[in-house]
Amino acid sequence: MRPRWQQIGLKVLYWVAVFAVSFALLVALILLIESRDQSSVGRGAVVPPIGPII
Repeated sequence: MRPRWQQIGLKVLYWVAVFAVSFALLVALILLIESRDQSSVGRGAVVPPIGPII
């Protein structure tokens, strides 16, 4: 049987590892989606209107 402080420490370490892996997967997913995105929103291009506004 492990001491109580060691059990708590292992649980904290486990959840920190779960958080780190989840965060890494989230960042990887965002970077993947961003790399596949072909939009030009970041360039700030203004599209002129097609016809008169009535």
